[in-house]
Amino acid sequence: MLAQSGFGWDWEKNMVMVESDEVWDRYVEANKDARGYRTKVVKNWESIVTIYSKDHATGAGARTGAESVQELDSQVIEESPEVPTKRQRTGDAILSMIGKMSTSFDDAMKAIEPLPMPKVTPPAEILAALEKVDGLEESDMITAYAKLIVNERLYEAFMSLPEKFKKNYLLTLP
Repeated sequence: MLAQSGFGWDWEKNMVMVESDEVWDRYVEANKDARGYRTKVVKNWESIVTIYSKDHATGAGARTGAESVQELDSQVIEESPEVPTKRQRTGDAILSMIGKMSTSFDDAMKAIEPLPMPKVTPPAEILAALEKVDGLEESDMITAYAKLIVNERLYEAFMSLPEKFKKNYLLTLP
């Protein structure tokens, strides 16, 4: 539907509708920059109309956006009163720092405490175990003894073997 001026809006096509070419020509004479808009489609027209339209509420409670903002600015926001933080006394601050230092010192001391000594089998026990192996020559026993007293893990592996495998194990030690 075209207004009395001869202009209207086609909502389905989102573009300006003009009653006749003569109406458009008169409009362009008065507004030179409007020439390109005769067939131009305007996207999001509904949103633009909502934002920029001059329609507004009337009656009780009607106000513009500016009036709403001004009203919010003038309202006094009631807040709960803040309780000021208690000022720490110098003595309390020093005690607090000493407590923190003590804790960090204790943690540091735990880090340098000696580690528990690893389990070490006495050399006499290793020698006694080697003497029980049947058919082990004296030179092989001394070589195996030298290797087992250095590496506890090798000795544990040796002791966990059945008797029939112990000699071959000792002879293949690296």
